[in-house]
Amino acid sequence: MASLKYFTKGNQNPTTVYLRFTQGRKIDLKRSTSLLINPKYWNNQKGTVKQISEYADKKNLQNDLNGLKTTILNSFNDHYSNGGIINSEWLNKTIKEYFQQDGKTDLNYILDYSKYYKENLTSKVLTTGVTGVTSNTLKRYETIINKVTAFETYKKKRYTFEMIDLKFYNDFKNYLLKIEKLNLNTTGRYINYIKTICIDAKKYGIKINPVVLNGEFRATREKVSFITLSEIEIQTIFAHDFKETSYLENARNWLIIGLWTGARVSDLLKFTKDNIQNGFIEYTAKKTNQKIILPLHPQVKEILNNLNGEFPREISDQRFNDYIKTVCKDAGIKELVNGSKQTKIKKGVWRKVKGEYNKHELVSSHICRRSFATNHYGKLPTPVLMAVTGHTTEKMFLNYIGKTAKDSANVLNEFWKVQELKKEQKTKLNIIKTETA
Repeated sequence: MASLKYFTKGNQNPTTVYLRFTQGRKIDLKRSTSLLINPKYWNNQKGTVKQISEYADKKNLQNDLNGLKTTILNSFNDHYSNGGIINSEWLNKTIKEYFQQDGKTDLNYILDYSKYYKENLTSKVLTTGVTGVTSNTLKRYETIINKVTAFETYKKKRYTFEMIDLKFYNDFKNYLLKIEKLNLNTTGRYINYIKTICIDAKKYGIKINPVVLNGEFRATREKVSFITLSEIEIQTIFAHDFKETSYLENARNWLIIGLWTGARVSDLLKFTKDNIQNGFIEYTAKKTNQKIILPLHPQVKEILNNLNGEFPREISDQRFNDYIKTVCKDAGIKELVNGSKQTKIKKGVWRKVKGEYNKHELVSSHICRRSFATNHYGKLPTPVLMAVTGHTTEKMFLNYIGKTAKDSANVLNEFWKVQELKKEQKTKLNIIKTETA
């Protein structure tokens, strides 16, 4: 006897609903329905949507699943009785027919074009002349495509480029903010992605809605609060005794090296003694492919000397992020600061929540790069700092460290004070010399 049951895998939100079709011992087929659901609203034991009041779309999704099940069972009876072969091809075709999909890619639909765009990123020639993008960029686009897929599932419609208007803008923005619980800056990045895809499609002759290029179709933004470690705090961490806890001492050593090199964690934790050339650290940044050379800070030299010229033991990005919070806590970095902390808002969903926290709770690997740039700003020429951080424009660099026009004016003001003081000292020396003569 033929039977069909739905199921999900894992707790990622949203998660895909799969089906398993069986008939006796010979036929056992599993396929994706392409429908998405928050696992919180799914009963895997029964293979049904939980009918709870907080899930507004519960009836529509269950109706789709019921309809698909009926279609597959009816198709099986017709196909089997007429001598047809029951296999994966038959099941795929039946599912696509139910959802009115012909299996062909139509680049007039934004989701289809987005997938096409991502697939071609590996051969895209960048403005630098480099061909292809990094694996992190590909992952980021995959995440964005998943958000658009989830939105279309939520709205129960597919969007062509001509449908990308201000109503779409408001619906998509509200979905990300209220349903996905994302912050304004993350939402803004997804909106910019939609604009990027539309503009790219326009280049290839696909008709888009001109409102996308309108000033009202803009990214949402909010001021980002980030933390850095001052030179005094870095010295405190450097001087703290972690010898009783070797894994924290190891993490502290990596943290100090990161704070004085400004390296991204993807580069930092890959350093070996081979990166030391004539007293300088030399490496090629994984993200930007830039060659970076910088001298060894005295604290970094001391760490390497204590390790017989070797870098600290290898450690994963995740453990580094976890351990340096404890490192800073044990070293006494506990002042209350405003910031955003990853917080579990419901099962399987973590989001950054603004608030006042102990500083050590907000420490992550990114504090290395920001602290390096912030601590040296105004002391070293900005182009020198940009060469280390990899920023291509001064505007990008200043935004990165949160500096404003007033901050730049203060730096200039301090410079003039120093120049005036030097002039006064020179004048006094000349007077003293005249009197002696």
